Order: sequence, then C-alpha cells, then structure tokens
Amino acid sequence: MRVLALVPAFAGALQRMAPRAAPARSVSSPTALRSAVVSAVDRTNWETSGRDLILKSTDGTSDIVFDAEHAPAGGDPAAIVFLPSLALPKVNAMSSSLRTWCRKNKYSFVVADYHGVGRSKGNIEEACLSKWLADTKQLIETVASPNDHRRVVLVGAGVGGWIAVRLAQTDPELVGGVVGLAADPDFTEDLLLKRLKPDAHRSLSAQGMELIKWGDCSYPISRKLIEDARDHLLLKGPDGGLDVQCPVRLLHGLEDEEVPYTTAVRLANRIKTEDVTVSLSKSGHYMDDIDDFKRTRLAIQDCLESIFVLDLRSPSSG
Repeated sequence: MRVLALVPAFAGALQRMAPRAAPARSVSSPTALRSAVVSAVDRTNWETSGRDLILKSTDGTSDIVFDAEHAPAGGDPAAIVFLPSLALPKVNAMSSSLRTWCRKNKYSFVVADYHGVGRSKGNIEEACLSKWLADTKQLIETVASPNDHRRVVLVGAGVGGWIAVRLAQTDPELVGGVVGLAADPDFTEDLLLKRLKPDAHRSLSAQGMELIKWGDCSYPISRKLIEDARDHLLLKGPDGGLDVQCPVRLLHGLEDEEVPYTTAVRLANRIKTEDVTVSLSKSGHYMDDIDDFKRTRLAIQDCLESIFVLDLRSPSSG
C-alpha cells in the first residue's frame, strides 16, 4: 500500500465554491419533477443516453432515476459510474466535472439519484445501504454493462465510497476499479452513534428519523439506515481481510470536517489487494474545488491503466 500526501503548492489559488445548502429530504414532486423523465431503460435499450432516465428497480418498490452518456462508436470501452454523497442529488459539482471529462475522453458516464433522494421515487425514511447497494448493482448490470467487455470504475463520494467498496467485495465481476472520495464506511457505527446527543437518540427511537447536524450540513438519518448498515460494515477485522481484488484509489482531505482521514488509511489496510493507494490533500469533506476534480480524474485514469495491465495478465485475454 502506498500513502501519498498531495498538498497543493499554491493554496491561495484554490477556488472554493459557494457554500452549499444543507441536504434536504427527498424533494420529488409528482408533476414538476417527473415531467422531465423521457425514457424507460432496460437491457434491450441500455445504450440510451439522456437525463432523468428511468430504470425500474428489481424489487418493484421504486424507480431509479439516472443520467447516462454513452461513449460514441469507437470510444473507449470504459464506464465511469459516480455514486454521490449521502442525501445529495446526482447533479452536483463533482458529477458535472466528471461528465464533461468523460465526454472529452470518450468514456461512458452514469450517475443516479439514490432511493429517496432527488428525482428518484421513494421515502428517504426507507432508504438504507441494502437498498442503495441493490439499486446500484442493477444500474451497473443494466446500464454500465460490464458483460459487454467494458471496464467499470465506481467513483464514490462519502457513502458512495462505502457502497463502491462493498460492491467490489460482494460482486467483483461487476467492478473493475474503485475511486473513493472522502469515503465513509461504517460512519453510522464509528462516528454517528458515538456522537449523537441524547435528545437525537430519543427522537430516532421514537420517530425513526432525525435531521442531524454533521459538519457543515444536516442529514436525514433514520433508524433503519443505522440498523441496516450493521450488515455492511467494512472496517472491523484483520488487515487484508476485506476481499477486494480490484485497484482502489482513496482520496481524502486532511481538513475533512465530517470523516477523519484516518478512515481512508484503515480502509486501505483492510483491503486485500496490494493495488491500493491513499492520497491526502488539504481538502474538506466534499472535495469540490478545481484541484480535487483534477486529482479525481488522475485517480480514475490510474485505475483504468491498472485494469488494462490486469487484463493483459489474464489467461483469457488476447
């Protein structure tokens, strides 16, 4: 495992974006938002590109609303799937940056709203790791389409990093590489429950949901999310005990106000593959300035090159 400390040489030149509004509960509205949906996608038309496309979830409880831009004929057979932070919509600064970069480099790009967030249907109080994992797996299988000989890199921010690594563990055939941006595996147990005030604990027990201030934002946290997450914890256990074999690049900010950078180091130690790096910078949790975008693109490119080398070494290649 390599640990790289990447600190910008000209900190004064960093352009911080405008303060972000706190994430809110799902704002899906039956008329205004759903009117933007243009197409339902399945395995018969998975190469459809567009905004606010619909994928019916396999459990029948919701629609997965996503954006996809597929590479043109002759483009690189790689798909970049972006998994946003907790309670944040699919359209944000990082996803917009990645969308533009993928278009320029002729990679496919896919991003979706989680169940209960943004345009996706569903009650945020019913959202949990198991649901997000199932929906993301379906999205990868149907739209990113690794079975069509495509290299799939999952780029996960915050809880998206947790989902990405968990999928790389449970469904390694779907995931070619992982880039984690301030990934927060086990935050429900290791961070949240240990810091909750007594009144928040009581509210969670009585009502099943509480809007909790964390760092610079407030998040809707449900009892179901906390209880379900216990089935997907990643950090407990011996070094090398987390069976993830694909290349993993973990980027984290030394000034992260929500998740300590030591989480990235702990996760890297748990991952089995030797092809894992931790890159530290003087960034906050959302890693949303120009230098963060650049570091993310370099990490994705590094993953793709590592996947290519692994393919060459495979007995079935060539």
